[in-house]
Amino acid sequence: MRAVVIGAGVGGLTAAALLAKAGLEVTVLERHTYPGGSAGTFFHKGFRFDAGATLLAGFDQEGVFARLEALLGVRFPVRRLPEGAPLMEVWLPDGRRVMRPVGRGFELEAQLQAFGPEVRPFWGWQARRAEALWRLAPGLPFPPSDVAEGLALLRRAWAWLWERPSERLGLLPDLFRRAAAYAPEDALFRRFLDAQLLIAAQADSQRTYALFAAAALDLPHRGPALPLGGMGAVAETLAEAVLRHGGRVLYRHRAERLVVRGGQVRAVEVVLGGRRRGEREVVEAELFVANLTPGDLAALLPQRGEATPPPDAWGAFVLHAVLPEAQVPPGAPYRQWAGDGDWVFVSLSEPGDPERGQPGFRVLSASVHTPLSVWRGLSREEYLRRKALWQARVEAQVERLIPGFRSAARFILGATPHTFEFYTGRQDGWVGGYPQVHPLRTLSPRTPYPNLWRVGETIFPGQSVPAVAMGGERVAALVLARAGISGSRRLFLPSSKQP
Repeated sequence: MRAVVIGAGVGGLTAAALLAKAGLEVTVLERHTYPGGSAGTFFHKGFRFDAGATLLAGFDQEGVFARLEALLGVRFPVRRLPEGAPLMEVWLPDGRRVMRPVGRGFELEAQLQAFGPEVRPFWGWQARRAEALWRLAPGLPFPPSDVAEGLALLRRAWAWLWERPSERLGLLPDLFRRAAAYAPEDALFRRFLDAQLLIAAQADSQRTYALFAAAALDLPHRGPALPLGGMGAVAETLAEAVLRHGGRVLYRHRAERLVVRGGQVRAVEVVLGGRRRGEREVVEAELFVANLTPGDLAALLPQRGEATPPPDAWGAFVLHAVLPEAQVPPGAPYRQWAGDGDWVFVSLSEPGDPERGQPGFRVLSASVHTPLSVWRGLSREEYLRRKALWQARVEAQVERLIPGFRSAARFILGATPHTFEFYTGRQDGWVGGYPQVHPLRTLSPRTPYPNLWRVGETIFPGQSVPAVAMGGERVAALVLARAGISGSRRLFLPSSKQP
């Protein structure tokens, strides 16, 4: 049976690799020249830069990437960070730096040192909820996409809650409480918390629902790792797994239209690039997966109208730069400015990583959230003027983290939501998925067509590289169930986690 996956992001490639491993004839169509999308890595002047996503986790013993290594027979090129290792430093308005080391015990010690004993109850709550969620979450069909998934959700949740009555009174209300309800009144701690949640949940503590916040704050303790060669190494490894198991990954193949007959998708019309620019092909299959935003998927479907990003969706303004190693102050690989002005998240390549570029230099990415509306409807001149203003703002903030940044940088590139839209094909350059303000914000993998599924950050469990990989596992199980593969709904769950 044939399956087509549109888009070689991490979610789509995860699904594609698992489908190929299960014996389907898999074709991945990618409009760009390399895999990963917003979690890809591009080359420029001899250096490798992360296009968007930079923070990586999921390499703990029960994490999604550990499962994929075992299932697919691959090895992701990463350096796993041990407990106690510094992961992130956060600068606050009063000048203090808050460290986020790997391991809950180490982080609690750092938090108590930075904010005092008032934060102990918050981190105690966070640890309990996160641990409960990680025991429940692998393979969780939420929101259920069909009757079978609905029944599986009820059975799974009921059995889990029955065995853990102490969790009932807290876990379910936290679907509706805000994360701020658990935070002390310390204004600086709340600013720190808002900065962290904006990265992981796309909303601050007053808007993020508590249960998602607990899991999002726990990612530094779920097998964080530094990808050697850049974040794109994850997508490249998954693409290699597709090939290893008999599938195809076709680059410069832009899906233009889905062909629908008899209420099902029958084929995808493709426009080619590169040396075959402008040529067209029709790729037929029985099963289809779209690693696309809702609007980009709607644009491929007949008579489905237009879908636009939600009003609170975010874009990103990103700086890419190369610095001499000696110019980078010692510290964690990830650094966040949460003082006055724009909040900036900075990631630095691993010192001495030969895959990132020339010896003696480090690659830097610095990103800030930007409203999509700011970049719509601009003339070319207005766009260039606005880009220059934003670049100057972000450079000034990075300068506060790395003094002398602008003068020492070998070169600096700026990327706007328009840049993301051009290179990744994402509508309006929308990144980060839906802000996690309530538990039903993410979409079902199902679409109006029974043989077409969506995957990526807009389905549960949402944004982050490990999250979209978990979504890819779920979608692969749904596709295989449709294909009649026995036991496919539980195929990718770790056996110790099945209720």
